[in-house]
Amino acid sequence: MKYMQPFHGFSSIVLWLTLSMITSVFGTSLSMVGSPVKMSSGGGSYGRITRLSTGQLLGIYTTSSGSVYSLTVCQSNDNAASWTDIGTVTTGNADIGNGFLLELPNTTGAANPRILAAFRNHSWISGPSNITYFRMTVCYSDDLGKTWKFLSQPEGKNPPNGLWEPFMRIAHDGSIQLYYSRENSQTDQDIVQHISRDNGETWGPMVTIAGATTQGRDGMPGITEFDTGSGKRLLCIFETTQDGPFHVKSVTSDDDGITWGNRSVVYVPTGTNNNAGSPQVATLGGNVLVAIFMTDEDLSPHKWITGAGVKSLVSTDGVNWSNKLSVSPPQSNWPGIFPLNDNEFITTFDHAGGVQSQAIKLS
Repeated sequence: MKYMQPFHGFSSIVLWLTLSMITSVFGTSLSMVGSPVKMSSGGGSYGRITRLSTGQLLGIYTTSSGSVYSLTVCQSNDNAASWTDIGTVTTGNADIGNGFLLELPNTTGAANPRILAAFRNHSWISGPSNITYFRMTVCYSDDLGKTWKFLSQPEGKNPPNGLWEPFMRIAHDGSIQLYYSRENSQTDQDIVQHISRDNGETWGPMVTIAGATTQGRDGMPGITEFDTGSGKRLLCIFETTQDGPFHVKSVTSDDDGITWGNRSVVYVPTGTNNNAGSPQVATLGGNVLVAIFMTDEDLSPHKWITGAGVKSLVSTDGVNWSNKLSVSPPQSNWPGIFPLNDNEFITTFDHAGGVQSQAIKLS
């Protein structure tokens, strides 16, 4: 089969040139597009977005009234220029939050694509200081996010150690990969993965992808796939307290999320004893990675998360990050990210009493 090798090499060169052209056309400088848009209809927190195959954007965020928490679903038909609430995943006197949405691709014959919502769903007595049971819950909607039903519980456990911040993706083999933060103690936390091969009804065994061999609070995972020029790679971005205050690191996978390694630094805040955390990441144009995170480096109150603002970074290799952009001033929390096209993305964040969305472009 030696005659195949020159063709393979030529294909790799073409792919590398194509990716290089994408980067040169759009550049790697970040700039804001317009002004922030209110995503939550009232107060709200922890907004996340996905795009449905039907075209519209679907968002999710947490609301609360006293000790009653809800996950609200909203919709945009104009690429995040405006938002309208359309449904509620669940509501209750419980610690409900960290919602994340995923559309399933294999709903052949269905009137609408099935959408999953993963979230933390912790039972408590009279508030967050007395949580009695931690759980990850997955619900589903068959009417584009308007109504929801329970589907599965990937993990449930007794105190004292919690479960937080789920992230889902569809693997190349069609399985669903669920990632979330799993506490081992107050000072140690890992990022774990479960895989479902039946559209989220059941989940395989837990695998630790970050934190198994380190001491610190690895959390808030976000994952994206990008082209390296020689193949596809996943990058998982996360916050950690390994080696000091919160900062941002990553691990990568070259086999579509089965094995992970190459633990690397993404961002360490400027100044002394400052923090950077709550990162998320997306890919534009195939090989331009954009990261969003919050940091208190501008005000240095040393009382995390007080004083946090939202910033963004760019990388073309997943190793070197630069071109930092200030996106939203303090106090701004819990940013999310979703690509709109090859050179523009939407970030979400808490600010001014609710969830806002902001378009950002490469140039």
